[in-house]
Amino acid sequence: MIKVKLLAMAVAFISFLLSSFSHAEALTGKEYQAVINTAYNYFNGAANGDQKLLSKAFDQEFGHVKMITVNKDTGKETISTVPLKEFSGYFKKATQDTWTANILSVDIVDNKMAMVKLNFETPKTHYIDYLVMYKRENEWRIVNKTFIAKKKS
Repeated sequence: MIKVKLLAMAVAFISFLLSSFSHAEALTGKEYQAVINTAYNYFNGAANGDQKLLSKAFDQEFGHVKMITVNKDTGKETISTVPLKEFSGYFKKATQDTWTANILSVDIVDNKMAMVKLNFETPKTHYIDYLVMYKRENEWRIVNKTFIAKKKS
């Protein structure tokens, strides 16, 4: 009798687990791909000095970059904020170096907000970027880019 009850409980639990997963959206869905494309538009726009791609990636009206800066005289760390429109202007021409980027994670909330963790490498620097995006007027745009940079030896 106890074995039958345990078996029934196990079957009920497995059924519950299977029904819970049946509502999950596939990671390769339309919104997921659009978020990935936006992240790579930023990376490719920066690497190639392509202002058109950067304007597709960045919300240049509302977006900002936040970064840790160090005062050279005092050594004190602060956080600087730069509008994405100004930040885009830093990338006027294509790099001569090889840059690589890999997306480490993607989190999408209600198909309106997303966060992408991007591993970004140049020959001299390793970056980890957090890209926060909103979908506005049917387009995904980066509204906040926060990053950490580590010089390579």
